[in-house]
Amino acid sequence: MNVVMNTDEAHVVLTLVTSQILDHLQMSEEGREVVKSWRRSHNLGSGDLDEFAIELNEAVGNFIDENTRRMVRQRGKLKVQER
Repeated sequence: MNVVMNTDEAHVVLTLVTSQILDHLQMSEEGREVVKSWRRSHNLGSGDLDEFAIELNEAVGNFIDENTRRMVRQRGKLKVQER
């Protein structure tokens, strides 16, 4: 399976996760400001968001690869490779 998110989709994930953190975790005001500042630095169009999207795609791809069985067909044979 191949999943690739563009920067808009990565921004939606980033916004959703940081909103959940801010809304549901007990944090100091300083901690909340750090999360908000990090989220602001990753706004649409920023280089930080581009880097985040690349890293997020790599992490999601690696997770899928590590947890997926692979079926490879070679000359009439079907091999199942489990990870």
